[in-house]
Amino acid sequence: MPRLSLSARLTLTFAAITVVCFAAVGFLLYRAAAQRIYAQDETNLVLTARHLRRLVAELDSVPDVVAHQDRLVIGVLGDTNNALRITDDAGRTLVEHNPSHYAIEARNAVPADQRIVADAIGHWLGNQEAQVRGITAVAPLRDGSRVSMTVARSLADREALLAHYLRDMLHRLLAGLLAAIVLSYLLVRQALRPLRTMAADAAAIHAQRLDTRLSTGNAPPELQALAAALNDMLARLEEGFARVWRFTVDLAHDLRTPVGNLRGSNEVALARPRSQAEYEALLGSNIEECDRVSRTIESVLFLARAESPQFALQRTGLDVRNELERIADYFEGIAGDAGVAIEVRAAVPLYADRDLFRRAVGNLLSNALRYTPRGRTIRLFADKAGQDTIVVVENPGQPIPPEHLDKLFDRFYRVDRSRSDSASSTGLGLSIVHSIMELHGGRASVESGPEATRFTLWFPDAPIS
Repeated sequence: MPRLSLSARLTLTFAAITVVCFAAVGFLLYRAAAQRIYAQDETNLVLTARHLRRLVAELDSVPDVVAHQDRLVIGVLGDTNNALRITDDAGRTLVEHNPSHYAIEARNAVPADQRIVADAIGHWLGNQEAQVRGITAVAPLRDGSRVSMTVARSLADREALLAHYLRDMLHRLLAGLLAAIVLSYLLVRQALRPLRTMAADAAAIHAQRLDTRLSTGNAPPELQALAAALNDMLARLEEGFARVWRFTVDLAHDLRTPVGNLRGSNEVALARPRSQAEYEALLGSNIEECDRVSRTIESVLFLARAESPQFALQRTGLDVRNELERIADYFEGIAGDAGVAIEVRAAVPLYADRDLFRRAVGNLLSNALRYTPRGRTIRLFADKAGQDTIVVVENPGQPIPPEHLDKLFDRFYRVDRSRSDSASSTGLGLSIVHSIMELHGGRASVESGPEATRFTLWFPDAPIS
Protein backbone atom coordinates (compact mmCIF):
# COMPACT_ATOMS: atom_id res chain seq x y z
CA MET A 1 0.00 0.00 0.00
CA PRO A 2 1.58 3.31 -1.04
CA ARG A 3 2.32 5.74 1.74
CA LEU A 4 0.26 8.91 1.76
CA SER A 5 2.02 12.24 1.68
CA LEU A 6 1.81 14.56 4.68
CA SER A 7 -0.47 16.87 2.67
CA ALA A 8 -2.85 13.98 1.88
CA ARG A 9 -2.89 12.82 5.49
CA LEU A 10 -3.64 16.28 6.86
CA THR A 11 -6.30 16.84 4.17
CA LEU A 12 -8.06 13.57 4.98
CA THR A 13 -7.83 14.32 8.69
CA PHE A 14 -9.38 17.77 8.30
CA ALA A 15 -12.08 16.35 6.00
CA ALA A 16 -12.91 13.60 8.50
CA ILE A 17 -13.16 16.14 11.31
CA THR A 18 -15.42 18.31 9.16
CA VAL A 19 -17.72 15.38 8.31
CA VAL A 20 -17.98 14.33 11.95
CA CYS A 21 -18.79 17.89 13.05
CA PHE A 22 -21.32 18.41 10.25
CA ALA A 23 -22.99 15.04 10.92
CA ALA A 24 -23.21 15.68 14.67
CA VAL A 25 -24.66 19.16 14.23
CA GLY A 26 -27.08 17.95 11.51
CA PHE A 27 -28.29 15.07 13.67
CA LEU A 28 -28.92 17.39 16.63
CA LEU A 29 -30.79 19.88 14.43
CA TYR A 30 -32.88 17.10 12.86
CA ARG A 31 -33.77 15.66 16.24
CA ALA A 32 -34.66 19.07 17.68
CA ALA A 33 -36.88 19.89 14.69
CA ALA A 34 -38.71 16.54 14.92
CA GLN A 35 -39.30 16.92 18.66
CA ARG A 36 -40.59 20.47 18.18
CA ILE A 37 -43.00 19.46 15.41
CA TYR A 38 -44.40 16.45 17.28
CA ALA A 39 -44.75 18.45 20.48
CA GLN A 40 -46.76 21.14 18.64
CA ASP A 41 -49.07 18.50 17.11
CA GLU A 42 -49.73 16.97 20.53
CA THR A 43 -50.58 20.39 21.94
CA ASN A 44 -53.00 21.01 19.08
CA LEU A 45 -54.64 17.61 19.68
CA VAL A 46 -55.20 18.34 23.37
CA LEU A 47 -56.60 21.83 22.71
CA THR A 48 -58.90 20.54 19.96
CA ALA A 49 -60.22 17.74 22.19
CA ARG A 50 -60.91 20.19 25.04
CA HIS A 51 -62.74 22.57 22.69
CA LEU A 52 -64.91 19.77 21.27
CA ARG A 53 -65.77 18.51 24.77
CA ARG A 54 -67.02 21.99 25.66
CA LEU A 55 -69.11 22.14 22.45
CA VAL A 56 -70.63 18.70 23.11
CA ALA A 57 -71.43 19.64 26.69
CA GLU A 58 -73.63 22.49 25.38
CA LEU A 59 -75.86 19.99 23.50
CA ASP A 60 -78.99 18.47 25.10
CA SER A 61 -78.94 14.87 23.79
CA VAL A 62 -77.43 12.39 21.39
CA PRO A 63 -79.73 13.43 18.51
CA ASP A 64 -78.48 17.01 19.00
CA VAL A 65 -74.95 15.75 18.42
CA VAL A 66 -75.98 14.41 15.01
CA ALA A 67 -77.92 17.55 14.27
CA HIS A 68 -74.95 19.81 15.04
CA GLN A 69 -72.24 17.65 13.49
CA ASP A 70 -71.19 20.45 11.09
CA ARG A 71 -70.52 22.72 14.05
CA LEU A 72 -68.46 20.01 15.68
CA VAL A 73 -66.46 19.12 12.55
CA ILE A 74 -65.38 22.74 12.15
CA GLY A 75 -62.91 22.14 14.98
CA VAL A 76 -60.83 19.76 12.86
CA LEU A 77 -61.23 21.36 9.45
CA GLY A 78 -58.34 23.02 7.65
CA ASP A 79 -55.99 20.04 7.70
CA THR A 80 -56.74 16.86 5.75
CA ASN A 81 -54.62 14.86 8.20
CA ASN A 82 -57.04 15.62 11.07
CA ALA A 83 -59.89 13.25 11.86
CA LEU A 84 -62.86 13.18 14.26
CA ARG A 85 -65.15 10.36 15.34
CA ILE A 86 -67.99 10.63 17.92
CA THR A 87 -69.83 7.50 19.08
CA ASP A 88 -72.65 6.87 21.57
CA ASP A 89 -72.56 4.49 24.50
CA ALA A 90 -73.46 1.59 22.21
CA GLY A 91 -70.49 2.30 19.96
CA ARG A 92 -72.57 3.59 17.07
CA THR A 93 -70.87 6.28 15.07
CA LEU A 94 -72.67 9.61 15.34
CA VAL A 95 -70.16 11.90 13.63
CA GLU A 96 -67.08 11.06 11.54
CA HIS A 97 -64.74 13.28 9.59
CA ASN A 98 -61.69 11.46 8.10
CA PRO A 99 -60.63 12.86 4.69
CA SER A 100 -57.39 10.79 4.64
CA HIS A 101 -59.29 7.56 5.46
CA TYR A 102 -56.82 6.16 7.95
CA ALA A 103 -57.77 3.90 10.84
CA ILE A 104 -59.11 5.63 13.95
CA GLU A 105 -58.63 3.79 17.21
CA ALA A 106 -60.26 4.68 20.53
CA ARG A 107 -57.78 3.99 23.31
CA ASN A 108 -57.90 4.73 27.03
CA ALA A 109 -60.74 7.26 26.93
CA VAL A 110 -60.31 10.15 29.33
CA PRO A 111 -63.26 10.08 31.80
CA ALA A 112 -65.74 12.97 31.66
CA ASP A 113 -64.63 14.32 35.02
CA GLN A 114 -60.90 14.37 34.18
CA ARG A 115 -58.94 17.04 32.37
CA ILE A 116 -57.59 16.14 28.94
CA VAL A 117 -53.79 16.19 28.97
CA ALA A 118 -50.98 15.13 26.58
CA ASP A 119 -50.27 11.93 28.52
CA ALA A 120 -53.57 10.49 27.22
CA ILE A 121 -52.43 10.67 23.57
CA GLY A 122 -52.11 7.25 21.89
CA HIS A 123 -49.98 6.11 18.90
CA TRP A 124 -50.79 3.64 16.14
CA LEU A 125 -49.99 3.01 12.50
CA GLY A 126 -52.24 4.41 9.80
CA ASN A 127 -52.09 4.22 6.03
CA GLN A 128 -48.72 3.48 4.37
CA GLU A 129 -47.15 2.80 7.76
CA ALA A 130 -47.50 6.44 8.75
CA GLN A 131 -47.87 7.09 12.45
CA VAL A 132 -51.17 8.40 13.82
CA ARG A 133 -51.56 10.16 17.12
CA GLY A 134 -54.96 10.50 18.71
CA ILE A 135 -56.79 11.14 21.95
CA THR A 136 -60.18 9.75 23.07
CA ALA A 137 -62.32 11.49 25.72
CA VAL A 138 -65.81 11.02 27.17
CA ALA A 139 -68.05 14.10 26.86
CA PRO A 140 -71.27 14.49 28.94
CA LEU A 141 -74.55 15.87 27.48
CA ARG A 142 -77.15 17.98 29.30
CA ASP A 143 -79.57 15.06 29.60
CA GLY A 144 -76.94 13.01 31.43
CA SER A 145 -76.01 10.77 28.53
CA ARG A 146 -72.44 10.53 27.32
CA VAL A 147 -70.67 10.25 24.01
CA SER A 148 -67.09 9.22 23.21
CA MET A 149 -65.12 11.39 20.84
CA THR A 150 -61.73 10.62 19.24
CA VAL A 151 -59.58 13.35 17.74
CA ALA A 152 -56.63 12.05 15.65
CA ARG A 153 -53.90 13.36 13.39
CA SER A 154 -51.86 11.46 10.81
CA LEU A 155 -48.13 12.26 10.85
CA ALA A 156 -47.63 11.31 7.19
CA ASP A 157 -46.99 14.93 6.16
CA ARG A 158 -44.65 15.45 9.14
CA GLU A 159 -42.66 12.34 8.32
CA ALA A 160 -42.44 13.38 4.65
CA LEU A 161 -41.24 16.83 5.74
CA LEU A 162 -38.55 15.37 8.02
CA ALA A 163 -37.46 12.88 5.34
CA HIS A 164 -37.10 15.76 2.88
CA TYR A 165 -35.12 17.72 5.49
CA LEU A 166 -32.88 14.72 6.08
CA ARG A 167 -32.16 14.31 2.33
CA ASP A 168 -31.35 18.00 2.00
CA MET A 169 -29.04 17.79 4.98
CA LEU A 170 -27.20 14.76 3.53
CA HIS A 171 -26.78 16.53 0.18
CA ARG A 172 -25.36 19.59 1.91
CA LEU A 173 -23.15 17.37 4.06
CA LEU A 174 -21.70 15.78 0.91
CA ALA A 175 -21.15 19.20 -0.65
CA GLY A 176 -19.52 20.39 2.58
CA LEU A 177 -17.26 17.34 2.56
CA LEU A 178 -16.08 18.04 -0.99
CA ALA A 179 -15.52 21.70 -0.15
CA ALA A 180 -13.65 20.73 3.02
CA ILE A 181 -11.35 18.38 1.06
CA VAL A 182 -10.52 21.00 -1.55
CA LEU A 183 -10.03 23.86 0.93
CA SER A 184 -8.07 21.65 3.35
CA TYR A 185 -5.73 20.53 0.58
CA LEU A 186 -5.10 24.12 -0.54
CA LEU A 187 -4.56 25.33 3.03
CA VAL A 188 -2.28 22.40 3.90
CA ARG A 189 -0.16 22.96 0.80
CA GLN A 190 0.14 26.64 1.67
CA ALA A 191 0.97 25.83 5.30
CA LEU A 192 3.65 23.30 4.27
CA ARG A 193 5.29 25.65 1.82
CA PRO A 194 8.07 26.63 4.30
CA LEU A 195 8.78 22.92 4.83
CA ARG A 196 9.15 22.36 1.06
CA THR A 197 11.45 25.39 0.89
CA MET A 198 13.52 23.97 3.73
CA ALA A 199 13.73 20.60 1.97
CA ALA A 200 14.91 22.29 -1.23
CA ASP A 201 17.58 24.21 0.71
CA ALA A 202 18.71 21.00 2.41
CA ALA A 203 18.89 19.17 -0.94
CA ALA A 204 21.33 21.81 -2.22
CA ILE A 205 23.82 21.08 0.59
CA HIS A 206 26.65 18.68 -0.21
CA ALA A 207 30.23 18.08 0.86
CA GLN A 208 31.51 21.12 -1.06
CA ARG A 209 28.77 23.41 0.34
CA LEU A 210 28.70 22.59 4.02
CA ASP A 211 28.81 26.30 4.84
CA THR A 212 25.23 26.66 3.53
CA ARG A 213 22.55 27.07 6.18
CA LEU A 214 18.77 26.67 6.11
CA SER A 215 16.82 29.91 6.05
CA THR A 216 14.67 30.51 9.14
CA GLY A 217 13.42 34.00 8.33
CA ASN A 218 10.03 33.06 6.85
CA ALA A 219 9.60 29.74 8.65
CA PRO A 220 6.83 29.43 11.26
CA PRO A 221 7.95 29.06 14.89
CA GLU A 222 7.40 25.27 14.81
CA LEU A 223 9.88 24.90 11.95
CA GLN A 224 12.35 27.49 13.21
CA ALA A 225 13.38 25.15 16.01
CA LEU A 226 13.87 22.33 13.48
CA ALA A 227 15.83 24.59 11.13
CA ALA A 228 18.01 25.82 14.00
CA ALA A 229 18.71 22.22 15.05
CA LEU A 230 19.60 21.24 11.47
CA ASN A 231 21.85 24.32 11.14
CA ASP A 232 23.63 23.35 14.34
CA MET A 233 24.08 19.84 12.96
CA LEU A 234 25.47 21.28 9.71
CA ALA A 235 27.88 23.44 11.71
CA ARG A 236 29.09 20.36 13.57
CA LEU A 237 29.44 18.43 10.32
CA GLU A 238 31.34 21.31 8.74
CA GLU A 239 33.69 21.44 11.72
CA GLY A 240 34.08 17.67 11.61
CA PHE A 241 34.88 17.68 7.89
CA ALA A 242 37.35 20.52 8.42
CA ARG A 243 39.04 18.62 11.24
CA VAL A 244 39.27 15.48 9.13
CA TRP A 245 40.71 17.47 6.23
CA ARG A 246 43.29 19.21 8.44
CA PHE A 247 44.13 15.94 10.13
CA THR A 248 44.60 14.20 6.77
CA VAL A 249 46.86 16.97 5.52
CA ASP A 250 48.91 17.02 8.73
CA LEU A 251 49.18 13.25 8.80
CA ALA A 252 50.36 13.12 5.20
CA HIS A 253 52.90 15.84 5.93
CA ASP A 254 54.27 14.06 9.01
CA LEU A 255 54.47 10.67 7.28
CA ARG A 256 56.13 12.16 4.22
CA THR A 257 59.23 13.22 6.20
CA PRO A 258 60.29 9.78 7.55
CA VAL A 259 59.33 8.07 4.30
CA GLY A 260 61.44 10.62 2.41
CA ASN A 261 64.29 10.07 4.82
CA LEU A 262 64.08 6.31 4.30
CA ARG A 263 64.06 6.66 0.55
CA GLY A 264 66.90 9.23 0.53
CA SER A 265 69.20 7.24 2.82
CA ASN A 266 68.60 4.07 0.82
CA GLU A 267 69.31 5.82 -2.46
CA VAL A 268 72.55 7.26 -1.05
CA ALA A 269 73.58 3.86 0.29
CA LEU A 270 72.96 2.21 -3.07
CA ALA A 271 74.87 4.89 -4.99
CA ARG A 272 78.16 3.01 -4.36
CA PRO A 273 79.48 -0.01 -2.44
CA ARG A 274 79.49 0.46 1.35
CA SER A 275 81.28 -1.18 4.23
CA GLN A 276 79.45 -3.39 6.73
CA ALA A 277 79.62 -0.65 9.37
CA GLU A 278 77.99 1.86 6.99
CA TYR A 279 75.18 -0.59 6.15
CA GLU A 280 74.63 -1.27 9.88
CA ALA A 281 74.42 2.49 10.51
CA LEU A 282 71.94 2.83 7.63
CA LEU A 283 69.75 0.03 8.97
CA GLY A 284 69.83 1.59 12.45
CA SER A 285 68.71 4.92 11.02
CA ASN A 286 65.94 3.23 9.03
CA ILE A 287 64.70 1.47 12.16
CA GLU A 288 64.45 4.82 13.95
CA GLU A 289 62.38 6.23 11.09
CA CYS A 290 60.17 3.13 11.15
CA ASP A 291 59.69 3.57 14.91
CA ARG A 292 58.65 7.16 14.32
CA VAL A 293 56.09 6.07 11.70
CA SER A 294 54.83 3.36 14.06
CA ARG A 295 54.39 5.86 16.90
CA THR A 296 52.46 8.19 14.61
CA ILE A 297 50.18 5.40 13.40
CA GLU A 298 49.61 4.16 16.95
CA SER A 299 48.71 7.69 18.08
CA VAL A 300 46.33 8.13 15.16
CA LEU A 301 44.62 4.82 15.94
CA PHE A 302 44.30 5.79 19.60
CA LEU A 303 42.63 9.10 18.69
CA ALA A 304 40.28 7.30 16.30
CA ARG A 305 39.28 4.82 19.03
CA ALA A 306 38.88 7.61 21.60
CA GLU A 307 36.44 9.46 19.33
CA SER A 308 34.40 6.33 18.67
CA PRO A 309 31.00 6.26 20.44
CA GLN A 310 31.70 2.64 21.42
CA PHE A 311 34.82 3.58 23.43
CA ALA A 312 34.17 2.58 27.05
CA LEU A 313 36.04 3.98 30.03
CA GLN A 314 37.07 1.68 32.87
CA ARG A 315 36.85 4.18 35.70
CA THR A 316 38.02 3.25 39.14
CA GLY A 317 39.26 4.90 42.29
CA LEU A 318 42.96 5.75 42.07
CA ASP A 319 45.64 6.49 44.63
CA VAL A 320 46.95 9.52 42.77
CA ARG A 321 50.23 9.77 44.68
CA ASN A 322 51.00 6.13 43.97
CA GLU A 323 50.14 6.57 40.28
CA LEU A 324 52.25 9.72 39.90
CA GLU A 325 55.22 8.07 41.63
CA ARG A 326 54.89 5.04 39.33
CA ILE A 327 54.95 7.35 36.27
CA ALA A 328 57.93 9.30 37.67
CA ASP A 329 59.82 6.03 38.23
CA TYR A 330 59.15 5.03 34.61
CA PHE A 331 60.76 8.25 33.37
CA GLU A 332 63.53 8.19 35.95
CA GLY A 333 66.18 7.00 33.47
CA ILE A 334 65.36 9.67 30.87
CA ALA A 335 65.24 12.35 33.56
CA GLY A 336 68.61 11.24 34.86
CA ASP A 337 70.17 11.48 31.41
CA ALA A 338 68.68 15.00 31.04
CA GLY A 339 69.88 16.05 34.50
CA VAL A 340 66.29 16.82 35.60
CA ALA A 341 64.65 15.90 38.90
CA ILE A 342 60.98 14.94 39.30
CA GLU A 343 59.06 15.91 42.44
CA VAL A 344 55.72 14.27 43.33
CA ARG A 345 53.14 15.63 45.76
CA ALA A 346 49.55 14.40 46.06
CA ALA A 347 47.10 13.41 48.80
CA VAL A 348 43.69 13.31 47.13
CA PRO A 349 41.71 10.43 45.62
CA LEU A 350 40.76 10.41 41.95
CA TYR A 351 38.11 8.60 39.88
CA ALA A 352 39.49 7.85 36.41
CA ASP A 353 40.50 5.20 33.90
CA ARG A 354 43.89 4.00 35.17
CA ASP A 355 45.52 3.32 31.77
CA LEU A 356 44.28 6.56 30.21
CA PHE A 357 45.37 8.53 33.29
CA ARG A 358 48.89 7.12 33.05
CA ARG A 359 49.02 7.87 29.32
CA ALA A 360 47.85 11.49 29.74
CA VAL A 361 50.28 12.26 32.58
CA GLY A 362 53.06 10.34 30.78
CA ASN A 363 52.60 12.43 27.64
CA LEU A 364 52.77 15.65 29.67
CA LEU A 365 55.83 14.47 31.62
CA SER A 366 57.58 13.38 28.40
CA ASN A 367 56.85 16.81 26.94
CA ALA A 368 58.13 18.54 30.10
CA LEU A 369 61.37 16.54 30.09
CA ARG A 370 61.99 17.70 26.52
CA TYR A 371 61.93 21.41 27.45
CA THR A 372 63.24 21.50 31.06
CA PRO A 373 66.79 22.89 31.45
CA ARG A 374 69.41 20.62 33.00
CA GLY A 375 69.61 20.89 36.77
CA ARG A 376 65.96 21.98 37.23
CA THR A 377 62.97 20.12 38.74
CA ILE A 378 59.62 19.05 37.24
CA ARG A 379 56.74 19.08 39.73
CA LEU A 380 53.89 16.56 39.60
CA PHE A 381 51.09 17.24 42.07
CA ALA A 382 47.34 16.76 42.54
CA ASP A 383 44.83 18.75 44.59
CA LYS A 384 41.16 19.70 44.91
CA ALA A 385 39.85 22.70 42.93
CA GLY A 386 36.18 23.25 43.73
CA GLN A 387 34.17 20.29 42.40
CA ASP A 388 37.17 18.99 40.40
CA THR A 389 40.40 17.23 41.11
CA ILE A 390 43.36 18.69 39.28
CA VAL A 391 46.58 16.99 38.29
CA VAL A 392 49.40 19.41 37.39
CA VAL A 393 52.62 18.87 35.45
CA GLU A 394 54.81 21.95 35.91
CA ASN A 395 58.24 22.46 34.43
CA PRO A 396 60.62 25.44 34.32
CA GLY A 397 62.03 26.58 31.01
CA GLN A 398 61.51 28.92 28.13
CA PRO A 399 57.91 30.26 28.19
CA ILE A 400 55.50 29.51 25.37
CA PRO A 401 54.29 32.64 23.51
CA PRO A 402 50.66 33.42 24.43
CA GLU A 403 49.43 33.21 20.81
CA HIS A 404 50.26 29.48 20.76
CA LEU A 405 48.66 28.42 24.03
CA ASP A 406 45.12 27.84 22.70
CA LYS A 407 46.48 25.75 19.80
CA LEU A 408 48.79 23.46 21.70
CA PHE A 409 46.17 20.68 21.92
CA ASP A 410 45.51 20.72 18.15
CA ARG A 411 46.81 17.72 16.27
CA PHE A 412 50.28 18.04 14.74
CA TYR A 413 50.57 21.59 16.06
CA ARG A 414 54.13 22.66 16.92
CA VAL A 415 55.15 26.04 18.24
CA ASP A 416 58.39 26.21 16.30
CA ARG A 417 61.47 24.17 15.53
CA SER A 418 63.20 25.29 18.67
CA ARG A 419 60.46 23.68 20.84
CA SER A 420 59.86 20.59 18.74
CA ASP A 421 61.83 17.47 18.23
CA SER A 422 60.38 15.90 15.11
CA ALA A 423 62.50 12.80 15.52
CA SER A 424 61.02 11.87 18.91
CA SER A 425 57.65 13.65 18.83
CA THR A 426 54.66 12.80 16.67
CA GLY A 427 52.89 16.10 17.36
CA LEU A 428 49.91 14.13 18.71
CA GLY A 429 50.84 13.77 22.40
CA LEU A 430 48.88 16.81 23.62
CA SER A 431 45.96 15.96 21.32
CA ILE A 432 45.78 12.57 23.00
CA VAL A 433 45.80 14.28 26.40
CA HIS A 434 42.93 16.50 25.25
CA SER A 435 40.92 13.48 24.00
CA ILE A 436 41.49 11.57 27.24
CA MET A 437 40.16 14.48 29.28
CA GLU A 438 37.10 14.78 27.02
CA LEU A 439 36.41 11.08 27.60
CA HIS A 440 36.44 11.76 31.36
CA GLY A 441 34.14 14.77 30.97
CA GLY A 442 36.95 17.07 32.06
CA ARG A 443 39.38 19.35 30.32
CA ALA A 444 43.03 20.17 29.91
CA SER A 445 44.53 23.64 30.19
CA VAL A 446 47.96 25.22 29.92
CA GLU A 447 49.59 28.32 31.39
CA SER A 448 53.08 29.54 30.61
CA GLY A 449 55.12 32.29 32.18
CA PRO A 450 58.71 33.30 32.90
CA GLU A 451 58.94 30.94 35.88
CA ALA A 452 57.34 27.79 34.47
CA THR A 453 54.89 26.16 32.08
CA ARG A 454 51.99 24.42 33.77
CA PHE A 455 49.68 21.82 32.22
CA THR A 456 46.57 21.09 34.32
CA LEU A 457 44.19 18.15 33.97
CA TRP A 458 40.71 18.83 35.37
CA PHE A 459 38.92 15.62 36.46
CA PRO A 460 35.27 16.06 37.55
CA ASP A 461 34.33 14.33 40.78
CA ALA A 462 32.18 11.23 40.34
CA PRO A 463 30.93 8.55 42.76
CA ILE A 464 32.82 5.29 42.80
CA SER A 465 30.41 2.48 41.94
